[in-house]
Amino acid sequence: MSSSINDQARDTFDGLRSIGRRALRGIRSSSVSRTLSPVPTARQLLLIPQDLRTSDPSFASELYDGYFGLAGTVALTGSVSPFTVQPPSLPWQRELYGMGWLHNMEAAGDQIAQEKARALILDWIEHSGDAPPIAWELDVVARRVSSVLSHAGFLLRGTQSNYYHSIMRMLTTELHYLTANYGEAYHTAPRLFALTTILLSGLCVKEHQSLLNSYQGVFLAELERQVFQDGGHISRNPSTLVELLLELLPLKQCFLARKMETPEQLNRAIGRMMGMIRFMRLGDGSLGRFNGMGATRSDLLAAVLAHADDGVIPQGYAKESGYCRLVRDQTIVIADVGTPPPDFASANAHAGYLSFEMTTGIEPLIVNCGAPRDELTDWTYAARATAAHSTLTINDESSSKLIKRKTGMGGEVHLLSGPSNVTTELARDRNELLVKATHDGFEEKYGYVHQRRLRLTGDGMSVEGVDQLTLAPHNRHNPKDGDTFTIRFHLHPRVSPSLHVEENSVGLTTPDAQLWKLRAAGAKIGIEESTFLADPIIQKRSMQVVMRGECGTGKQVVWSIRRIQTNVRDPSRSGYRGPRIVEDES
Repeated sequence: MSSSINDQARDTFDGLRSIGRRALRGIRSSSVSRTLSPVPTARQLLLIPQDLRTSDPSFASELYDGYFGLAGTVALTGSVSPFTVQPPSLPWQRELYGMGWLHNMEAAGDQIAQEKARALILDWIEHSGDAPPIAWELDVVARRVSSVLSHAGFLLRGTQSNYYHSIMRMLTTELHYLTANYGEAYHTAPRLFALTTILLSGLCVKEHQSLLNSYQGVFLAELERQVFQDGGHISRNPSTLVELLLELLPLKQCFLARKMETPEQLNRAIGRMMGMIRFMRLGDGSLGRFNGMGATRSDLLAAVLAHADDGVIPQGYAKESGYCRLVRDQTIVIADVGTPPPDFASANAHAGYLSFEMTTGIEPLIVNCGAPRDELTDWTYAARATAAHSTLTINDESSSKLIKRKTGMGGEVHLLSGPSNVTTELARDRNELLVKATHDGFEEKYGYVHQRRLRLTGDGMSVEGVDQLTLAPHNRHNPKDGDTFTIRFHLHPRVSPSLHVEENSVGLTTPDAQLWKLRAAGAKIGIEESTFLADPIIQKRSMQVVMRGECGTGKQVVWSIRRIQTNVRDPSRSGYRGPRIVEDES
């Protein structure tokens, strides 16, 4: 009862605080505030930053036919402004207001596309006063400003002076918004996006150069606070690293173009993040689907990695980020062995502790379900549950709780409250790699600690594991009869399973004719349906191997995934080039 009362009081407080924040934001963004702003009116561009994202020129021709396609969904706009139509999805709406579509319009390379892009910018200026809250989220505003700066030449070339000044006023107003409100995001990625864009404007706009002195120190301190020494982000979401680098790399280029010394902290952070992206990359080129990671945009990933200084892939244990990477031959295993992010950075975090993903060559075998594209569906919450990951659950419940909180924009988020204690040990036995990890996410309700041991053999032909439930130290809960555990191994949609009841095993066949066998002792094995949410086009039906049994003190399940047959094509003939591995001998 007291917990419920505390939650209600906290929600009430959060609601009052969000009302206060909206009022304060209105004051900060008012015309009176802008007259006191340190952001002078933009008048002259010194530099146009590079947009590293890939473009799609067909977007323009579809737009001429009345279709506005963004983030995998399409809105039928006809001759109506896209800023007035019903958005088909939240990602579509976010991309609309972020104006990344300017890249596609410029790629079309014709005068019609230029005129249409200019008209769309005027549409935004006209409707900005009535825009929904999502248009004023910090990361969306930052993306909008950086997009307009990156395509200013396309928008302003040969234009009339009144249009030129409209764009400059828009940039000034929205940059003022960023300087006035960046602190509200606390130490999360939107705050870093906002500060990056402020510095970018300071390098690119003549009248904004003073912003470099005013905000560079704040930016660098935030960069050090959010980017761990091992290169991971405080949110533990691999996709955040890609999105940040798409903004940080052009910022670095602008320092060089202006013949200014690039801050060493920026260079080091970029190098660390590049290493972590390679750390989280599986054999098929995708990033591990942990803590909010959905489909990997291979084009964006390639654009980022093209700026990497070397091809070295860190191995072993990224302690701060909370991931292990095991590699032998063509087998790669990445495991989540970390604690939850801080509550303020956990809005997209998943309860997937001790889950892992596995690829063999360029074929994914074991996966997590991943995050769906649209954040406003029931799948979003299902994807964050422990059952959506290749790990153990008790009574099909998650090892973490989702706690609803109000946001400053009047919306709500669900923060993750997970295990308080996660331990990890990594070792090498001759040429084999071993990891042992535990978490106490089930202790409060069931009194158990979950321990998982993984061993990758030296030839990469076998992954052996042990899942064990032990009584938590100083346990106050007596385990109850009837509590059951389920160990799930979600399979990639390309994997075909076949059940062998007499062996208590499942055969796994990949498209390139590899045959693996998953055997288990200590639990009954079976095959059930699953859903792969991280496909780049549409969520797909998939399968999962499940192992079930009754909980008990010292209960353990011993399992192995062993390759027993292969007709794999020679990787050198198929065009596949394995990453260069540098072993950590420490």
